[in-house]
Amino acid sequence: MGILWPQRRWLRLFIAALVVLLVPYLFSRIMSRLRCVTIRSDAKANWCAEAGDSLRLVCYNIAHGRGLAKSNWDGGDSATRRKRLTDIAKLLQQLDADVVVLNEVDFDSSWSGHVNQAELIAELAGYPYRVEQRNLDFRVLGWTWRFGNAVLSKHPIEHAEVVNLPGYAAWETALVGQKRAVACDINVDSAKICVVGAHLSYRSESIRVQSAREILRLASTRTLPTFVLGDLNSTPIGFPNAKTDAQGNNAIAVFDESDAFGRHDAGQLPAAQSLTFPADLPNQIIDWILIPKQWRLDDYRAIDSTLSDHRPVTAAISWTNNAKTEP
Repeated sequence: MGILWPQRRWLRLFIAALVVLLVPYLFSRIMSRLRCVTIRSDAKANWCAEAGDSLRLVCYNIAHGRGLAKSNWDGGDSATRRKRLTDIAKLLQQLDADVVVLNEVDFDSSWSGHVNQAELIAELAGYPYRVEQRNLDFRVLGWTWRFGNAVLSKHPIEHAEVVNLPGYAAWETALVGQKRAVACDINVDSAKICVVGAHLSYRSESIRVQSAREILRLASTRTLPTFVLGDLNSTPIGFPNAKTDAQGNNAIAVFDESDAFGRHDAGQLPAAQSLTFPADLPNQIIDWILIPKQWRLDDYRAIDSTLSDHRPVTAAISWTNNAKTEP
């Protein structure tokens, strides 16, 4: 019996360690299904902006607030990160967009001090409506990873739904989550638009091609004018640092060939002011605002900023006679 007791003791310790490790993790993964997409609004806000005859859109991968640092665990202490997020909010105020799509936004992550970055930026930049959509959402040993995409709006967001995109591996998707997109129906004056905020895989052009096709499938089912904004991690064929899958396909080419969307530089090599990554010395375009063909593009540019390793992109678009969709 004296030999068995140490074995039982170690078995109990092992079981206790499993409980401590697995219970919070499993609970977080179960709850992740319920909080994958949430619509928020400022309870004090009782107004919405007037868009007039045009809209301004912005997409920005804010890199978890780490700035130009390579690792999410770097980027300075909590005060430094908060100052950087405050500066991002000030920049968005200056750009004065109607709708902003943010990628790599932390909602509750240990590496960024458990700050809900979407909430903080929306409050400081003056956006009363927002959607939070989680890509990764899990907790292990007191450490949390909850981040994804956010849509900030000066106009009411009536509906939001997750767009499940192909995962890199089934086991990875099951254990921690995957890249996703979010489709938001937004009331702009007397019309509605659908804004899809997306962040596509950085590891595989094949996955990006499949994701582009899934977004196109979604757009084909919508009756609202649909815009695609975000870090698509794909550069058109013929542009610097472009990639293709084994069949020679390219995600931006998939959007182009659908004839559903227009982009500012179609058929032209990119101008220096259009390059978006890396922010300090950009050499490629991977952040995009794609607009329906029936809309007029008045202005499109990347903003010179090193608050993230991506540059924000802004577009001014105008209604046309057949562009508005009444609610």
